[in-house]
Amino acid sequence: MTSARIGTQQAVLSRWIKALDTEAFKRRGIGLSDLVNAAPIALEHSCQRLIQAMFREKLLDSSALSACADGTTCLAISGRGRIRFDSLKSGPMGSWTITGKVSVENVQGVVKPVELPSDLLELIYDHLTVHNSNCTFASIESEINDSFANDILCIAFQRRWASQLSNIAKHDGYRNTLDWLHSNPQNSNPTALLEQWGTLGHPWHPNYKTKLGLDISQIIDFSPEFEARLPVMLAALRTDVCYIESMDPVESHTKWWQQRFPKAAEEWKQALIKLKLKPDDYTPIPVHPWQATTELPNLFPDEIRQHMLVITDVTAFTGHPTMSFRTVIPDGRRKAPLVKLPVSLRLTSVQRTISPRSVRMGPRVSRLLQEMHEIEPTLIHYLKIIPERVGIQYEPAQSDDDRARHIAAIFRDNPADLVDDGELAIPVGSLFAMDASGRPLLEQWIELRYNSNEPDAALKFYKEYISMALPGLLGFYLIFGVAFEAHQQNSFVILGTGQQPSKLLIRDFGDIRIDRQAFNKHALNIQLHDPHMTLFDDSNHVRDKFIHTTLMCHIGELSLLCARQWRIPHAVLWNALTKEIESVFYQFRSKVDAQRWEAERQAILFEDWPAKAFLRMRLEESSKDIVERIPNPLRTHSNAR
Repeated sequence: MTSARIGTQQAVLSRWIKALDTEAFKRRGIGLSDLVNAAPIALEHSCQRLIQAMFREKLLDSSALSACADGTTCLAISGRGRIRFDSLKSGPMGSWTITGKVSVENVQGVVKPVELPSDLLELIYDHLTVHNSNCTFASIESEINDSFANDILCIAFQRRWASQLSNIAKHDGYRNTLDWLHSNPQNSNPTALLEQWGTLGHPWHPNYKTKLGLDISQIIDFSPEFEARLPVMLAALRTDVCYIESMDPVESHTKWWQQRFPKAAEEWKQALIKLKLKPDDYTPIPVHPWQATTELPNLFPDEIRQHMLVITDVTAFTGHPTMSFRTVIPDGRRKAPLVKLPVSLRLTSVQRTISPRSVRMGPRVSRLLQEMHEIEPTLIHYLKIIPERVGIQYEPAQSDDDRARHIAAIFRDNPADLVDDGELAIPVGSLFAMDASGRPLLEQWIELRYNSNEPDAALKFYKEYISMALPGLLGFYLIFGVAFEAHQQNSFVILGTGQQPSKLLIRDFGDIRIDRQAFNKHALNIQLHDPHMTLFDDSNHVRDKFIHTTLMCHIGELSLLCARQWRIPHAVLWNALTKEIESVFYQFRSKVDAQRWEAERQAILFEDWPAKAFLRMRLEESSKDIVERIPNPLRTHSNAR
């Protein structure tokens, strides 16, 4: 056993000890046995994402797999023996599932279990089609192990939380936790609870839980999956270095802020007066506590000294982090605007700051999407947007986007405030989270809807879900050329008064892509911050966004979940999806240019699909998207061209 490996294992144990000593873990009554039981589940999660990425991204040839005599699946590693998977199965969309243990058998026939995801990466690394420096490989190993270690904590916390929620629901006479969340009027914001409890991380990314740069107490204090409550600080930007973008005409951002946060606004004003500064010369801007205490003093010492930036000791509000970590709900309130804040940390594989483009384009795109709803009101029956009302950012005289991205905020509407009485906005990602019985939350919803959790009920619900989701998402894409980033974290599905999935809510427009040619068919206009972003001449580039986020990471993953949980044949699910997509194409045919309609139908139903290559991007140290092509799972179910 290498010293590096021993060090990694000791680091994991150290995390456990520190986590068990936090108030959050004590409050939920989590013990050492919870972490021990969570470890093999987290290892399975991590190995599954890692091996799936290798095969899906063509870093490793799956034809090298072979069946062993004992029923396991083996992968030979030259000169070192072979890797054995208790159960490794491929599925549609380049997916792979791992059940049970992963082990390595050396050339002498000695079998040892894989205990860290980096073990698997290290064994396979020489066989990958892409290599990089030892430094990069070591960094990737560290990131993957960090993700694994954090997932252990997450699983332990989530399972105990789920059990306690289930007990409360049962005690209060409700059928299950979702029924309790939906029907009990004493739940002030069940959507916010699901945002936190249901945080699982990206379904594809090997670094789905990586949070480098934080110690264990900070991870627990800042992360939604640990029911975090954090003090968001209130800073002041001098007005001459402050840029504000608003979706609607606003007399004054300071007055806008004061109307929504009157107590903090008054304390902020008094804090500036105490410093002998004029409040009218400044604009309030909330700051994540990590940013306020760690990043801004180091990055902006001159601005702070010159009072261009003032970090007060005023708490703007208590933030409840959502699935996106840096987007928080003020005091968990249903009607408070959600606030997206920069956090200069590497989460997953990206530093989570806010670009000047996002600050500007969020409100502009929100206004544009509302205009599109007015042009095509049919779409609002299926999909509503969560508008980004205000963006604010540091903008010095000498423009510097790389620095400006560290001081910013975006205010968007609260999804809980966009539903009618008797409805519940459910984050799509939470449908995949496991309840106290080890079942996905989706199963609870199906039971509420059909009084059954049998495969026929699941299939019926799946068909109902896609017939609700696709007309809005595909309709916007076909008519206006809009490809939302509609993956699980950015999508909410509304549980209606009849327990049905009634509508989607979509948020986060920073990386939206719009096909310029389709857009120009309408009397619409938008001011671009970057002429090379948002509107694109390359239809393939826009389509890749739609297929990857909507058809793969959202609806495709839902299809895979139904196949795993209810043993519904993949062919049945993908055939239903194909028919629904065909139906939407014909539903909007009269509203789409004939040439575009034919080209999009051909591409979506027959041509290979794009798979964003997260691991390859990390290996090649690429900040730009790398996309591999995989077989289209709809092709065999589609009608002839």
